[in-house]
Amino acid sequence: MKISNNTNNIDRSAGAQFVQDMERDKNKRKKSRSLKPLRKIWPFITKYPGLLGLFVFFLFTASMTSLVMTFAFKYMLNCGFGAAGNAANLCEIAGFNPSDGRGIYFVFFIVITSLGALLGAARFYTISILGQRVVTDLRTALYNHITGLSPVFFEKVRTGEVLSRLTTDTMLVETVVGSSMSIALRSIVTGVGALVIMFVVSWKLALMVLAIGPFIIIPAIVLGKRVRKYSREGQDNLATASARAVETLSSIQTVQAFTQEDTERTRFAEAAENTYQSQKSRLAVRSVMTFIMFGLGQAGVICVLWYGANQAAAGKMSPGDIGQFAVLSVMAMVNFGFVITTWTDLLRAAGASERIVELLGEVPQITAPENPAVLVNAKGAIDVQDLTFSYPTRQDETALDHVNFSVKPGETVALVGPSGAGKTTMFQLLLRFYDPQSGQIKIDGIAIKDLAPETLRQQFAFVQQATPLFSGSAMDNIRYGRAGASDDEVVAAAKAAYAHDFIMKLPDGYDTDLGEKALTLSGGQQQRIAIARAILRDAPILLLDEATSALDAESERAVQNAFAVLSKDRTTLVIAHRLATVKKADRIIVLEDGKIVGQGTHSELVKRGGLYARLAELQFNLED
Repeated sequence: MKISNNTNNIDRSAGAQFVQDMERDKNKRKKSRSLKPLRKIWPFITKYPGLLGLFVFFLFTASMTSLVMTFAFKYMLNCGFGAAGNAANLCEIAGFNPSDGRGIYFVFFIVITSLGALLGAARFYTISILGQRVVTDLRTALYNHITGLSPVFFEKVRTGEVLSRLTTDTMLVETVVGSSMSIALRSIVTGVGALVIMFVVSWKLALMVLAIGPFIIIPAIVLGKRVRKYSREGQDNLATASARAVETLSSIQTVQAFTQEDTERTRFAEAAENTYQSQKSRLAVRSVMTFIMFGLGQAGVICVLWYGANQAAAGKMSPGDIGQFAVLSVMAMVNFGFVITTWTDLLRAAGASERIVELLGEVPQITAPENPAVLVNAKGAIDVQDLTFSYPTRQDETALDHVNFSVKPGETVALVGPSGAGKTTMFQLLLRFYDPQSGQIKIDGIAIKDLAPETLRQQFAFVQQATPLFSGSAMDNIRYGRAGASDDEVVAAAKAAYAHDFIMKLPDGYDTDLGEKALTLSGGQQQRIAIARAILRDAPILLLDEATSALDAESERAVQNAFAVLSKDRTTLVIAHRLATVKKADRIIVLEDGKIVGQGTHSELVKRGGLYARLAELQFNLED
């Protein structure tokens, strides 16, 4: 079953506040000044010692072959084109007479270069596969960790910001592991090897080449810091743009209904432009680095070779020596240049790794105890004891204030009251999405904090006011309530929720793809799919949060009849603003400002007066 990114619960005002907070705080984030954050990725790499070992083998053999190639090039110049003097003597020492065996030098050079290319291709393949494997594992670990975080995390961090770390930042790590790291290691091995051989060929020319180094390396280090700064800013700006897009597209009908398209386009364009400006600055600095490393470097090497040519003319060096030294010097310059350029990529990836590590280091506030209690086939008794709770992001507002009540197994209890009274908050605490500041909740006499969250939530079937469905078929969405349920069980649940008839009218029946978040269905149809999902779960406790709010009168009556059957022998808690849906509840609990202000049956509460009586009068016009 495909699951789309569900962003129904994004609060737009909270998102706007987050934009302001991130703009204010992004420059205060700890900057990556080294490659230390990349060490956190190392365990993902060492999981595959076979691939890693092959890469190291091909890395060194390919680099050594490249260095041997310079000797083949030397003999090809000295012997392949005919030689005289000292060069001829060298050819004879090599075992071939220039006059009758010069072709062998060309063949040897071709064999060495072909072998180097083959080993280089093997190195590229192994590190690329390793990079793909690492980033796949990293994304999976990130997603697994994210889905285990508490809801309070998602109140503070927007979905787009999380998705940026899950996609863009992991792509940067993939670039490093699958490319930049390979290039850097290859360049170090080949560059150092070339430098050593340069000293063997001519230590004087080698020292002259080294004298050029500081004029290249020092500016590159200084500019590298600016590249790192702009890279981190670019990633933050990209996350802002991504988050803005997610918010807008997830609420596109609201945006269009209020004709705010131009406003949203402007906001996204500003975020995108900020990203562009950061990347533009980074590329400008990178271009200067390229000029310094390659432009000045090549000019310096050419000057050194000019001196070497004079040495050859004086008979102090052979043409092959000069050719070999030229190849070695270019090889050293190019490879050390690659080290410097990939260093900036590594630092950029270190910044991305830092963001990933921050997310992996986020500790869920709701965790299982070390020795969780066992709860199998719960009866459904609920005890709420002196419960007080404030949302972490609104500590100054008390959502529930010293709430006490009990629900017997099989009892149907309704929670009513004005908006903001704490009804939905009670459901969130029952499911332990949050922990209260004081008090506790017990299921069958066991405190829910003593249960593993998975064990606790398996005791509930939940139908929310806003109906979150996923892309995929109707069959998939209903089966989401209980993985492994048979097709017949799914159909039976749909019939009980009075969803079967409209499902069968869909183009492919139960196999019809409902689209992203099932937007191809009406609100009432979506809600009946959600009710069928809850029925299929077959849990001992039902939580119904305005479960029939989107149904027409006929469908509501049918679903109420289904609930009457479903609620039998099950504990049921119902939240409803329309009191007609809860008149038959065994007990009604009235909440106002987070406190219980009344309990009883419908008739008892009406006779008693107070908030419930006023609400009933408004809805039923009792005075008439």
